[in-house]
Amino acid sequence: MSSESVPPASAEASPPRRSLLSTLLKVAVTLGLYVLVFYKIDFHDFWARLQTARVGWVALGVLAYAAGQWLSAWRWWVLLRPVQLTVPYLRMVAFYFIGMFFNFFLPTIVGGDAVKAILLARETGAPARATMSVFMERNVGLLALLAIATIAAVFAPPVAVKGVSLLHLTLLLFAGFIVANVVLADRRAYHVIDYLVAMTPLARISSRAASLYDAVVPYRERRWWGLVAATIGQSFLFQGVVILVVFLNANALDQHVPVAALAVFVPLISLAGMLPISVNGLGIREALYLLLFGRIGVPADVAVSLAVLYSVVTFAASLPGGVVYALQRGPGIRAGRSS
Repeated sequence: MSSESVPPASAEASPPRRSLLSTLLKVAVTLGLYVLVFYKIDFHDFWARLQTARVGWVALGVLAYAAGQWLSAWRWWVLLRPVQLTVPYLRMVAFYFIGMFFNFFLPTIVGGDAVKAILLARETGAPARATMSVFMERNVGLLALLAIATIAAVFAPPVAVKGVSLLHLTLLLFAGFIVANVVLADRRAYHVIDYLVAMTPLARISSRAASLYDAVVPYRERRWWGLVAATIGQSFLFQGVVILVVFLNANALDQHVPVAALAVFVPLISLAGMLPISVNGLGIREALYLLLFGRIGVPADVAVSLAVLYSVVTFAASLPGGVVYALQRGPGIRAGRSS
């Protein structure tokens, strides 16, 4: 397959000093949030609570989350068809687990997406189309995440943060997401917005918006609508698995948390963790568990324990990715690619 090149997202590369400063700021935010969280709770109560966690429930969570990654790899694999890439499903599973593993060692929680795009690009020699598929896989996942949070907010116990109800917040986020995708999917709407943005200080991001627009072009064809719908359905299933993991962790701590509340809190916390303001979402997750679960009467030590158990589950489920990556760096990688 002929090689492709991805147009740069920005005309100017970020200087190394700016990148270092950004990383240091993320580290500072992460440490600051951890200090705040552990200032708000009694560490001895938290540690004692964490030690009561029943391993069987946590192990079930690990298995459920790992199964969810196999499902997500299928979603990504299916989304290769519109961009005319062919890679064996098990190969995509390997890439998915490797990306999941690297999420724990990169500055942002979506750093694994970059790793997946690189691996697929090396496999196919088509970096532009590889990046398109990764973007679309993340995009349909976000659709399910926000839809579940919005629907669940209607039935969950009413929760407000700084006077803003979570129902209004989820509706706003979901509406913004839909509008953004309509703009990306409709050529006329995109050009109108692009023209308006060009007249504002945001003009510098127009090249990045163009990259996103190009990424969804192959999926706009009517013949792929059924395929995209199937991946959206799978995304709802995966988000259900993520909520199930937190439910299992709550059972591990012998705590009952309303499922509707989990269906609102977990997607919103996952979304906040994607913000590039801390290292891999660390600190943000724990702070939001403490804030949101506290609003429905969950003790502080339990809330933070739930956050820690979620990190344990996802890390344990990602370990196969580290093993696969280590094996692929060995002499057999070329033979594997050839087959």
